[in-house]
Amino acid sequence: MSDPAPPPLPFPTVRLHVPFPAAKLGYDLWAVEDLDALLQALSEGDDIPYWAVLWESAIGLSEWLIENQSQVRGKHVLELGTGLGLVSLVARALGAQITQTDYDPLALQLAASNAKLNQEEPFPQFLMDWRAWDHMTRYEVILGADLLYDVRLHDALLNVLERALAPDGSFILSDPWRDAGWQFADRLLSMGFTLDVQSRHVDWENREKEIMLLIGSSGL
Repeated sequence: MSDPAPPPLPFPTVRLHVPFPAAKLGYDLWAVEDLDALLQALSEGDDIPYWAVLWESAIGLSEWLIENQSQVRGKHVLELGTGLGLVSLVARALGAQITQTDYDPLALQLAASNAKLNQEEPFPQFLMDWRAWDHMTRYEVILGADLLYDVRLHDALLNVLERALAPDGSFILSDPWRDAGWQFADRLLSMGFTLDVQSRHVDWENREKEIMLLIGSSGL
């Protein structure tokens, strides 16, 4: 079988391999080849495609799911800010029924390409901006990696959790210990969400990164 071609995106891509030896899983992913070069090439006002980068937060969240498979097995799960789609691929392997969403159609296109690269069926997807959330379905679990960096979007994300999470549902969000992540955790607690904060170390490309996991529910 010939090697699959990279997705038709407006920037060069590179093929990565992300192994999870403990679960005997591993995934190939198309990602942006050189983020620094891409940033220099962007014009003022262009959106930065952070969704095309493999962040350690996605690896950390995936590892946590592998260690806590019952949290997603057999459940209807929404991945916010899908990006490369790694978390969705892992959650599906653990028995979840995954739906992907992102605000950029190119992100969903890339996630679909990565599903195909791993010989997976396409995921159900929908395009949505948190600031104009009108998706009516509620999910048993909501997942999100590296979503908390912009405090200006915290109100919108809290609204999404309130509207998209089932009454007895749970969420797992990962963040690289930014101040904005702690601020979001405080907001969750102030709104009555139950919350458990955990830490794990992720090794990727000879770098170690500490990841914060916010694991919670609506408290209802």
